[in-house]
Amino acid sequence: MIKSYETERLVLKMLNKDAAPMVLSFFEENKDLFEPWEPTRGRNFYTLPYQRAFLTAEHHLMAEGKLIRYWVFLKDRPTEIIGTVCFQNILREPYHSCSLGYKISSRYLHQGYATESTRKCIDIIFHEYQMHRIDAYIMPGNTASIKVVERLGFHKEGISESYARINGVWTDHIHYALIHPADRPSQEESKPAD
Repeated sequence: MIKSYETERLVLKMLNKDAAPMVLSFFEENKDLFEPWEPTRGRNFYTLPYQRAFLTAEHHLMAEGKLIRYWVFLKDRPTEIIGTVCFQNILREPYHSCSLGYKISSRYLHQGYATESTRKCIDIIFHEYQMHRIDAYIMPGNTASIKVVERLGFHKEGISESYARINGVWTDHIHYALIHPADRPSQEESKPAD
């Protein structure tokens, strides 16, 4: 399994439990930004033991091919996490699909890092992991995330009603999808038969 990739400005790395202090700092620093869009955190979430266990569990899921996560670093700041891109709910035959999630630190918003890192990770998941379809579920008020997926070519498929419990409340999400470019039917193939 390849552990890291580079883009023009970024390094994308898989991490193990030894990175728990960095991961904890990332979540603590961005608590106010991330929490409105996520499930209620357990009271131990912001502790080193929890983050070590979290990274260990994710490592096992990655080894089983059920999840892929890359942590995002600036090339000139290799010890500070600025974001993460994750593919979960990975399904194989006959679906070859997964769900996308991503986060960027509040100090690095609106600089193109979400788009740059996610674009690279999409390339990885399509070509290295042979995924056919990537789904993204975004709360309607999360306009920044909506802009990222639309910039990356995702198309809106509809509303998933009461999709996830966020901060204790069942919320609707906009369902976006991206199909591997090589798997999209041509316009001729998609025309109905006469």
